[in-house]
Amino acid sequence: MPPDFLSRKQVHSMAITRSAVFATLWLLLLVSPAAAAPPSQPDLLIARARSMGLASERNWHILLHYKKTFGGGFRSRISDPNFFLSPQGRENPEAELEATIAGFFLPRTGDGEHPICRFPARLQWLKDRLGIPPGDLPETACTEQKELLQTVDARSAVLVFPVGHINSPASMFGHTLLRFDGPTKSNLISFAVNYAADANDKNGLLYAYKGLCGKYKGYYSLMPYYLKVKEYGDLEHRDMWEYRLRLSQEEVDRMLLHTLELERISSQYFFLDENCSFNLLFLIEAARPTLHLSDRTGLWVLPTDTIELARENGIVDEAVYRPSQGARIVKMASLLDAEGQKAALKLAQGKSEPSKAARAGASVQQQREVLDLAAEMVQLRYARKELEKDDFNKLYLKILAQRSRMGKGEDDLYTVAPPPPPDAGHGTVKLGAGGGVRRDEWFGELRLQPAFHDMLDPDQGYIRGAQIKFLDTALRYAPEHDRLWLKSLHLLDIASTSPRDRFFTPLSWKAAAGWDTEAMKDGRDSLIFRVNTGGGFAARSPFGGILHALGEVDLNAGRRFAGNVAAGPGVSLGALEQVTDWWKLQLKGEAFYYLLGDERVAVKGTVAQNFRLTRNDSVNLELSYQEVEGHSVREATLLWNRYF
Repeated sequence: MPPDFLSRKQVHSMAITRSAVFATLWLLLLVSPAAAAPPSQPDLLIARARSMGLASERNWHILLHYKKTFGGGFRSRISDPNFFLSPQGRENPEAELEATIAGFFLPRTGDGEHPICRFPARLQWLKDRLGIPPGDLPETACTEQKELLQTVDARSAVLVFPVGHINSPASMFGHTLLRFDGPTKSNLISFAVNYAADANDKNGLLYAYKGLCGKYKGYYSLMPYYLKVKEYGDLEHRDMWEYRLRLSQEEVDRMLLHTLELERISSQYFFLDENCSFNLLFLIEAARPTLHLSDRTGLWVLPTDTIELARENGIVDEAVYRPSQGARIVKMASLLDAEGQKAALKLAQGKSEPSKAARAGASVQQQREVLDLAAEMVQLRYARKELEKDDFNKLYLKILAQRSRMGKGEDDLYTVAPPPPPDAGHGTVKLGAGGGVRRDEWFGELRLQPAFHDMLDPDQGYIRGAQIKFLDTALRYAPEHDRLWLKSLHLLDIASTSPRDRFFTPLSWKAAAGWDTEAMKDGRDSLIFRVNTGGGFAARSPFGGILHALGEVDLNAGRRFAGNVAAGPGVSLGALEQVTDWWKLQLKGEAFYYLLGDERVAVKGTVAQNFRLTRNDSVNLELSYQEVEGHSVREATLLWNRYF
């Protein structure tokens, strides 16, 4: 139809239609593939991360605590789902990396809740590797993190080793933690990083089961260092060794950022391997990823192993000794005679007045020493909660007031001489080889002590009077009869002989279970299963060693017993002397009267010596005599020990 016959309405309608088509074409042009919207910033970064293979880089694996599995995959040692942004993050490094990049670009959330606040070490590493400009990230509020970084103000890091707690089986190996030092000289106001199990079970068997099977959760925590000094040094009387780490400022910063990521994050805690010492290695590796510390651990990880690993990698300075309050009190008491010690104890107990510290004939210096010791004991009593705060203040200030009248004493009088540091001690695995004679029959012996320390091993770096051994095994071979047999296999063997004095009154105890070769009533040897435990007292010998007396119970089981069992009470007496730095002597006598099952009386005396040749070499010479129902057994053994 010609256009001049169209009405105005039709013309108007056609104009609208043309406009609509024109607009549609423009829209189609705008959305055509050639002019599609550019990919988002996270998508670009994820694509770049893929092309660079960041998910397979070691730094990423350290920050996520990934370890290779037997199947060739990866699995993080962190079990807390809050540590991952991807549902597959624990087993899939790439999925977690991409989820982390995407997470950093999420809209703003509550203060401290955004992934930028939760994972500062990941953020720092990805910014460096992908070149993310600061302005590209969303603005977030991380108030707590910023305040904490300013408060800690880390300038250097220190690896701290509190020695074992002699009367606590769970702490007999010692412990490790890290400390961040700021610009101030006093490290007591520094901050410490601790990793520990959340374990409150009082039942020993339940505690051991959960600890060995990973039933406890372990947590990292950041806290003032003085709290740990109070816990270990004052309450538990554990000396502490502090090894400054040779890290740059940049490395210290990385360690602190990764620490913040791990706060309130849990992982399975295993007593033997994934424990405090193992998990701290990730923090050191986060500081310097070229280190391979957590890859070099064995079936179990002991705190001393951590020190050794750090020392082998050249990242620690010489150790600094921090004596416990118990060590200081022992030192101060050693300067006084018996009357002076009694006077200090009475003052500390509030049984005498400080003004009466002046004994007849006592010099001013001796009075100072009495008051100083009393003041130290009052602090100990308060830490043990034997005194209420008001009572403590009154008594402590009264002693200090009297002490101030005595004037300044000699400098460094109470300085405790540092013992050999833990890294001077022998390795924790011992292999012994040698031989001997038993009942005039010669034998060769091979002994393996996988962990940790025998009472007779050299004391350097270990607690004197303490013993803890796992799976200690001895095999013997008699060439004359071409016979090989198991002499002993101790599943567990723990002993603690802690000397008592006027100021400290610990109990001594022992517990052991395993197989031993013992003489029977007919005089012949047999392999028996034994459970032995006991308790008693120990004291310092006149020569500086330890004397002990224990009451014991011995339960034996074996096919050579009448009724397959024998049980009875006994007693053991012993002396342990460090004669010289390289010569250690142990005398021990024990007697048991088996009343239940197979009745018999057994008496045994042993003289054992250890000669330290080098840090990791020693020789044992042991002579013993045993009497069982009229049958005597003499034995001599000579073993060369190599520690690893």
